[in-house]
Amino acid sequence: MEEWTLGKKYPLHQHILFWLAVYACYCIANIEDHLSWSELFVTYAFKVSVQAAIAYYLLLLVLPTYFAHRHTLRLVSSILLLLIVLQVVAESWRYFYLEQAYPVTYSNCINRYRNIAYSERLFNGITIFFRNPAIYLPPAVGLMALQYVQKQRSLAEFKEQKKTNELKALKNQMNPHFLFNTLNNLYTLALKKSDKTPEVIARLSEILDYMLYRCNDELVPIQREIELLENYLELEKIRYGERVQIQFDRQVQHPIQIAPLMLLHFVENAFKHGVRQELSQASIHIQLHTTANTIDFCIENSIANGTANTFASTEGIGLQNIRRQLLLLYPQRHQIDFRRTTSHFRVQLKIHTA
Repeated sequence: MEEWTLGKKYPLHQHILFWLAVYACYCIANIEDHLSWSELFVTYAFKVSVQAAIAYYLLLLVLPTYFAHRHTLRLVSSILLLLIVLQVVAESWRYFYLEQAYPVTYSNCINRYRNIAYSERLFNGITIFFRNPAIYLPPAVGLMALQYVQKQRSLAEFKEQKKTNELKALKNQMNPHFLFNTLNNLYTLALKKSDKTPEVIARLSEILDYMLYRCNDELVPIQREIELLENYLELEKIRYGERVQIQFDRQVQHPIQIAPLMLLHFVENAFKHGVRQELSQASIHIQLHTTANTIDFCIENSIANGTANTFASTEGIGLQNIRRQLLLLYPQRHQIDFRRTTSHFRVQLKIHTA
């Protein structure tokens, strides 16, 4: 259901200022066509009052009713009723007051309708469907257009905020086990007084600094994501040691941008479903290639014998997370393919950035 509640979006004083501005414009534009100030003020006070009544009748009654029920016949009936009532009010005002009070100003109108009865003037189709709408409806159309623009702007802001909040929630789903395991490894290295301790601290610090402070933009340079992956891979190498062979091939020909943390999810899942379950030798092969407008990413990990790859087969949280991010950030501008053999699982992603 669409909302047409202009009064809730704009304070009363703005409505008053709008109609005062319309009234002033009419008076200034037509000052030479009237013989006195009183004639000028009275004529356009009536006109603007009718225009305001029409505007709020449409905005607060007709349109909300239509958008609530989508009843086209009721909408047409309401507009026809409006045109008929407008014709009666406007024609009566001209006939009984303006032509009587200001015969000099309205002499042309008096001469044109000299031999036409009042009842006949009421049923003038040209006046009902063309002349009166052209005179009395423009401010209402202007207000409707203004509200439509405001509504679209608010809707765009709402969608953008919703998208931002959803992306933040998705980013926060990074596997917490990585952090806990890294801290445990760091504790063990510290006890052993290992020379790798400073390196682990530095790389973990870089990862946390990037995730907390430097990836808040919708897009970041691809080089930052590469540095994140390098730090992540180095920490996992320290964790798994010789149990895993990692190969990371990258060919970045252009300084392209990408949504932050997008590629990290694939790497996390490769370790989760490939390395962690393998007791002997595991492998991960990553390829990253960029052009001026595309990002090609491929990651392949080994699969332990007898294990099911839930990432590929059961639509786990990791896969749902990645799919949702791609739909939000690259709608109709990405292709993703998951393939599994008896020994390996492969993800291939292509993103069109423009």
